[in-house]
Amino acid sequence: MIASASSAAQAPRPARGLAAGIAAALLGALVFGFIQGKIGHRGQEVGYWALCIGLLTGAALGKLGGRAPLLALIGIPLAVVSVSLAQLIGAAVLMGDESSWPTTDTLTEHFGQVMDYWRDHILGRNDITFYAVAGAESYLVAKRITE
Repeated sequence: MIASASSAAQAPRPARGLAAGIAAALLGALVFGFIQGKIGHRGQEVGYWALCIGLLTGAALGKLGGRAPLLALIGIPLAVVSVSLAQLIGAAVLMGDESSWPTTDTLTEHFGQVMDYWRDHILGRNDITFYAVAGAESYLVAKRITE
């Protein structure tokens, strides 16, 4: 009885894992982006956000996806996009606070300005490295959980 429950828990469920991974990536981007926008950008926070987002995304993919080997690979771009989205949300919150625009309006109506601000004032060499760290961590966590 216990062996059958264990094997059922590890059955591949790629759709469920993918949905959970996307949800975790979006939730991580929203939460960490909002926090980043409220505290301002000082350059060192992206490393922590990247580690957390990679961990959340990989854990969701691995835990709810079962032994679906492709999900670990999907976690790489998912975590990278999530960290980028978190920085964009952070830039939008910061710009919204400075200009008294609501954050949703800043993201939708002034997206070009948000991209320019992100590219000129936030994005740096270290951020690119942490994007890779987020993707690698998501992959490794998803693989380790399914083992």
